[in-house]
Amino acid sequence: MRKLSLQEATRLAEQTAGVAEGHIPYGSGLGAPASFTLAWLLQEAGVEEIRVASGSSGMGDHFWVETDQWRIDPTLRQFAHLNGRPLVEPVSEPGGFPADKYHAIPRSRQEAVREVSYGFRNAAETEEFVREMEAAIHLQ
Repeated sequence: MRKLSLQEATRLAEQTAGVAEGHIPYGSGLGAPASFTLAWLLQEAGVEEIRVASGSSGMGDHFWVETDQWRIDPTLRQFAHLNGRPLVEPVSEPGGFPADKYHAIPRSRQEAVREVSYGFRNAAETEEFVREMEAAIHLQ
């Protein structure tokens, strides 16, 4: 079973944030696509015990990834009042938002593309986002 160190989880969160920030059209809306794509890529790399969590941000649904150790929240910076919080925290500590629901991880690239497609205007934008995530996210 593959585990992520804090440094590796933080690096992955930063890389995911970088990709997402380049695609967020109005300052929000890519928490789900970023989280589902990151979770799928982590699962493909052999990281186990991953889940996508969601809860209310007060402005709508917010999504993040949880492993058995870490809460990875790559789009946390879209909330100005939370900019000081780290993108990765131990799951044992209270998070920015309580989880209301846990979601299945896409099992294939095709499922990942389908899962994240609602966050984009068209298939080309969806494909570009997933390609950028695949290029950015590398586990060492």
